[in-house]
Amino acid sequence: MQTQQHTDRAVPRGTLQDAGEVAVLTRNAGETHHRYAMVIAFDSEEALRKAVTNHRCAYRDSQQVEELNHG
Repeated sequence: MQTQQHTDRAVPRGTLQDAGEVAVLTRNAGETHHRYAMVIAFDSEEALRKAVTNHRCAYRDSQQVEELNHG
């Protein structure tokens, strides 16, 4: 039995920039610390809005993350 991986082209795609403990600074909420987090960056505000609205996105590793994973 073969398993197929389906990619929904409507799902916004981002880049995993970093993972681990992060601090987020926003105009509205100030600074917030997250002990276990992923930072995913999008190429456009539209893609970010789709990901937030749909509670769904796909991502690829940044070059830095790839280098950390493959040493």
